[in-house]
Amino acid sequence: FSITLQAGLSSLKTPQCYRKDGNRNNECPVCSDGLNKLAASLPCAHCSQSRLVCFISGEPMNENNQPLMLPNGYVYGEKSLRKMADDNDGKITCPRTNESFNFKAIEKVYVM
Repeated sequence: FSITLQAGLSSLKTPQCYRKDGNRNNECPVCSDGLNKLAASLPCAHCSQSRLVCFISGEPMNENNQPLMLPNGYVYGEKSLRKMADDNDGKITCPRTNESFNFKAIEKVYVM
C-alpha cells in the first residue's frame, strides 16, 4: 500500500504544494497537511503540459472557463469572477489581496 500511495503522491506533487504563504490548492491531496509531510521526500511530478486551475473554484481554466486577469495581476476563472460580480453588484474582490474592482476592469488572458 505504501509504495502505491507514494507513487500516486509523486505523480501529483508540484512545488506549489510547499508554498510557505499558505496558498495551496484545497482540492490537491498533496497539499493536505498529513499527506504533505508524507510526500516531502518524494520527487515532483514531471508535467509536460501546464494546466491552469482557478484559485477560487479549483476548476480548470480553459475555453469553457477562460482565465481573466484583475488589475492587480492575479488571474482567476471567468465562472468564479462572473458569479462574484453577479452576487456583488458588478464588483470583484481579489481573495488574495482583498482589493475590489469593477468587473469591467478585468482583462482576458491568452495562453499560447
